[in-house]
Amino acid sequence: MKLIDEFISYIRDVRRLSHNTVISYRTDLEEFSSFMQKAGLDERSFTKMDAADYARELAAEFSERSLLRKLTALRTYFGYLEKRGIIPGDPFASISMRTKERRLPSVLTEDEVSQLLSLPRSDFWDERDHMLFLLIYNSGMRISEALSVDIGEIDFSRRRILIKGKGDKERFVFFSPSTAEELRCYIALREQVFPQQKALFIGKKGGRLPLSSAHIIFGEYRQRLGWQKEFTPHTLRHSFATHMMDMGADIRLVQELLGHESISTTQIYTHVSRARLKKVYDGTHPHAKESR
Repeated sequence: MKLIDEFISYIRDVRRLSHNTVISYRTDLEEFSSFMQKAGLDERSFTKMDAADYARELAAEFSERSLLRKLTALRTYFGYLEKRGIIPGDPFASISMRTKERRLPSVLTEDEVSQLLSLPRSDFWDERDHMLFLLIYNSGMRISEALSVDIGEIDFSRRRILIKGKGDKERFVFFSPSTAEELRCYIALREQVFPQQKALFIGKKGGRLPLSSAHIIFGEYRQRLGWQKEFTPHTLRHSFATHMMDMGADIRLVQELLGHESISTTQIYTHVSRARLKKVYDGTHPHAKESR
């Protein structure tokens, strides 16, 4: 935060940017700082791949206007650090700033989720990957939130985890009884392999699983399953929300579980299946009732 504070002072006192711009930049950079902390990164270790991962998360969660503002803030910030010689270059320089039509992310069918979670597991790393997939799909948390979970933060009695989302806002995410059983077994195995680590998900170097490694894992499983569709951490989060709504969950409940500030964000990337639309029609339209 020291570098961010210095940057904010620079744009306020030297560049004389407007009060509203300064406030917006600070909010965006504090959010970014929280993301880096969860990922175990800082400005000097932040790579182009990390920038692409972060931009992907922003694109999935925010409107086009907010996305462009946040990317502008990040480019301005890293440009400032580059000029001061703190970093060799701006990792966001290659991220496109062009506006384009937003598309819904890929969603798995329930059969595809079953296929993913039924893959044979032969060692600890297979178990780790399985638990990562299962926990994201079961809870709807973001990949950065999943990777930041420590074992001591898991409340098995209430089957929930208190996490810090965007802007360090706290919320509970929940998991099913069957997931709780699998989670206990995974933790017992994980503590045998890495007894001194508090992080739930461990990388092959022994520390907390890095965000970039998590995206590589998803790509490897996509190839393993022979899927042509996109398969990323957000695919599982989107599938969680979509399947919840398909089963009749209220959109505001889904909004709360996902940690969205605005209901419009939830509406952007959760869609209602044709099957549910027909079910709602058949159950509510008077002519549909008459036809039965």
